Amino acid sequence: MPQISIIVPIYNGAKYINKCIEMILNQTFKDFELIIINDGSTDNSVEMCNEYAKKDSRIRLISKENGGTWAARNIGIDVSSGKYIIFFDCDDWYENNLLQEMYKCIEEHQVDLVISGQTNVTVDASGKILRRTKVLPRKHFFETKDEILSNFILLRKEEIGDTLWNKIYKSEIIKKYDLKFENFKRGEDTVFNANYYDHIDRCIVLDDAFYDYRIEKANPVWLKYSENYLNVILEENITLINKLEQWGKYDDKAIEYQANHFIYCIIEYLYGIAYAKNHLNFKNKCEKIEALLNDEGVIEYLDNCNVIGKLSRLIVKYMKLKNVVLVLFLVKVKLIQNNIRD
Repeated sequence: MPQISIIVPIYNGAKYINKCIEMILNQTFKDFELIIINDGSTDNSVEMCNEYAKKDSRIRLISKENGGTWAARNIGIDVSSGKYIIFFDCDDWYENNLLQEMYKCIEEHQVDLVISGQTNVTVDASGKILRRTKVLPRKHFFETKDEILSNFILLRKEEIGDTLWNKIYKSEIIKKYDLKFENFKRGEDTVFNANYYDHIDRCIVLDDAFYDYRIEKANPVWLKYSENYLNVILEENITLINKLEQWGKYDDKAIEYQANHFIYCIIEYLYGIAYAKNHLNFKNKCEKIEALLNDEGVIEYLDNCNVIGKLSRLIVKYMKLKNVVLVLFLVKVKLIQNNIRD
């Protein structure tokens, strides 16, 4: 039985797969299995992975019909045999001591979860690195379940609580409680982690970063969301609020954080409306923004939020006043400020 199962879903990842596999094979820690789940790729990803699998018995390739990364990861969990599980994305980068450091920590301290920081790497359309921003949390050692649940919002504020790739999980816990990813359009990683926190008693947070997360400037995350975006983020927020209420942790701090998170997502949605390349005319943009500002859920979160940043505060101010034209103008200014051009 390998010590670590590494689960990597791929969909048309030929551009990245060689580097991904090479970085895993070059890890200083060698006692792992690499489970690659091909999620219905139509490029030559499968052939590339098979070439590696022929040369290294630790690599296993499983192909399925396209159904999303959530379903691919669930298959990876089902077939994994490692003592621990780590989830990677194929288009990111991994420091060669990532497995070694995470394994060393979870073994030495006998905890149920280890969380580290990460480095956000912004790239342009050609893949050239524009900037690297380290996300380094404070060191924490939570020794009871209540400590972990009480600090759920803190971990989210430190930008390390929601993601998968900066964590090493106990396979025994995931399988004992049949923890799986759900088909959320957004937030499935956050919900999976929250469900895992339900069943653990000890957790360590490291003030170091071993994982480089790729952010494509030419393809910002909000561009992929559809007309259904409001319902998507409402579903995510309600799911997490229900979890916090179940834990007895939905206090004023959590209420404000969840409201802020929701409103930041709404501002991202406004980016998509304001973005010239979506081919909406001025009237259509105003109609969409007006409908958004009259939504009861949006109004409630606006009342509870306390966002940071002068421009974001202005946007929220005029959202509350339902000044559609000024909201649209300020969002366009924020797009320019973020150097996202038409």
